[in-house]
Amino acid sequence: MAWKILCLLFALIHFVDPQQATGDCCSDEQNTEVTDNEIQDVELEAACPELSGQIIGGRPSSVVRHPYQVSMVMNGNSFCGGFIISRDYILTAAHCVQNTAPEAIRLRVGSTRRDSGGRIVRVSAVTVHPQYGQPRFDHDIAALRLSEPLVFGPSIQPIRLPQPRQAVPLVRLTVTGWGLTAPGGRRIPRTMMEANVPVVPHWLCRLSYGDALTTNMFCGGHFLIGGVSSCQGDSGGPAVFRGTAFGIVSFARGCALPLSPTVFSNVAALRDWVTQNTGV
Repeated sequence: MAWKILCLLFALIHFVDPQQATGDCCSDEQNTEVTDNEIQDVELEAACPELSGQIIGGRPSSVVRHPYQVSMVMNGNSFCGGFIISRDYILTAAHCVQNTAPEAIRLRVGSTRRDSGGRIVRVSAVTVHPQYGQPRFDHDIAALRLSEPLVFGPSIQPIRLPQPRQAVPLVRLTVTGWGLTAPGGRRIPRTMMEANVPVVPHWLCRLSYGDALTTNMFCGGHFLIGGVSSCQGDSGGPAVFRGTAFGIVSFARGCALPLSPTVFSNVAALRDWVTQNTGV
């Protein structure tokens, strides 16, 4: 029976190509001022049709539960997530900010809503991993230096990072953000959502993504049945277990589809780069 299931997997995967999550739809280098009143409810496809990272099969959450979560805003549009690692630095996915000028990005911190509350902070520098995209999807990580240090409180806190090369535990990780809540949806929610996704063993996920899955990545989701996932709108957000951010939402084939778990950047595998560029 096990061999029959494996044969079925290979037959299905043969006809499906990975969906590229990278793109420059959000790489606008205009110097744009953004205020709370300018951040509107937007159609995700109109803002950034190629980005991946949404909460499917999740539930409402709050910044009190996840005070490290950050919403990224550009030209009045929420387009990605990120997370606080120190008073001066945010981590996110490289594909969210590649070729983007720091002055074009605003970050909302300390709010359950992506369009109000908390405070808006500016970015002074964007550092993308120099090997991002070599091969495609690999090293999908970037560090954002803030123009002013954050003031920590109940709704603004950093999250721990794993030790270099620490193994990703085979558990359920919590993914948070403001991404779409249903496959095929068009409008992103205003309130933070969260979902628990089981880590998929690396060897099993390779059955789906093949050589596109490198040692700098890991997968999460219900491998055979789908139904719970990260996909559009929440790229750059964290995958967390017991207060440690093990992953960064990177890409997926579709949203919550069977045989197509979400792929995360492996923070432990990229930990040395984080320390070299942030001091954390």
